[in-house]
Amino acid sequence: MGSFFAAASVVSIASGSLAERFGGEIIMRICAVVAALSLLGIAIIAHTYLTMLILLVVAGVATGANQPAVNLFVIDAVRPSRRGFALGVKQAAIPVSTLLAGLAVPLVALTIGWHWAYGFAAVMAIIVAAAIPPGKSRGISKSAQHAEIARPKIAIAPIAALTVAMAFGAGAANALGAFLVENAVHAHWSPGNAGLLAALGSAAGLISRLVGGYMADRRGGRHLPVIAAMMGLGAVGYASFAMGVPWLILPATIVCYGAGWGWNGVFNFAVIVNHPGAEGRATGTTQAGAYIGSVVGPLAFGYVVDHASFAAAWSMTSVAALFAAAGMLYGRHLLMKNRGKSDASVIIAG
Repeated sequence: MGSFFAAASVVSIASGSLAERFGGEIIMRICAVVAALSLLGIAIIAHTYLTMLILLVVAGVATGANQPAVNLFVIDAVRPSRRGFALGVKQAAIPVSTLLAGLAVPLVALTIGWHWAYGFAAVMAIIVAAAIPPGKSRGISKSAQHAEIARPKIAIAPIAALTVAMAFGAGAANALGAFLVENAVHAHWSPGNAGLLAALGSAAGLISRLVGGYMADRRGGRHLPVIAAMMGLGAVGYASFAMGVPWLILPATIVCYGAGWGWNGVFNFAVIVNHPGAEGRATGTTQAGAYIGSVVGPLAFGYVVDHASFAAAWSMTSVAALFAAAGMLYGRHLLMKNRGKSDASVIIAG
């Protein structure tokens, strides 16, 4: 899985530029086909660790290229007053996909075989590729030189700060997803109830992303402070896990999924509104931070659990969430600091 997210992080930065040149829907269609091929490959030829590793890298490439393309597609397809909610719907796909993958285990993998689960997913990806509607083309009819001149550049310092903050926030959240069930069992929950707990957390994350996007459309600004506040609440939830009290696990799960990992749709919206004309490159860069966090967060959490305790690992995660919140505020500070200093080639916003 680390190879999957590592491949996604490398591709994500470059793919945003490609989506801006050729249109999000074109990159989306290519990514859906590549995803289908990787899923089909896992279903048919994944008989060794090396083969599985290679196919996961291919799948990671598709995922990394797809995220900024979808963001760009949403911008072109949805009117400005509804973009926050649309991005919330897009980010809600993550907990929904996790839920579907979980349901695939008893319904498909344990009945007709796990290979069929990947085969059915490949068919779904092909259907998605065929269903993607044509969108607004970007730069296809221009010469390469003119397109390069016309595309605004990104202010590096703010986007770098936000990317680092995204890495810490995503690292904390993905550690939650990886170890929530094991932690609950360690705290003497039954495995069945621990599984239901994970489903409840996914539902909380789904609702939070939808509501967060809806509210972002009506707030009109200050999205990054809201994200920082959500991360701060998530840090409180992680600290509650560290206390080791069994009855605190349920409310902590809701807080961590709802607030600690319900902010990424609003985050993409904030990056997009602050980088008009460079949305693909901006979100592609910040998404790379999310993928890096997805690799490092669970690995670091597991290492601390092995060498110390769950309490120490959750405490570390809480600190990471606080660091992410501070990074969001610092990134906003840099955006505000650079306001008014931009020229025609640099994107700055408050």
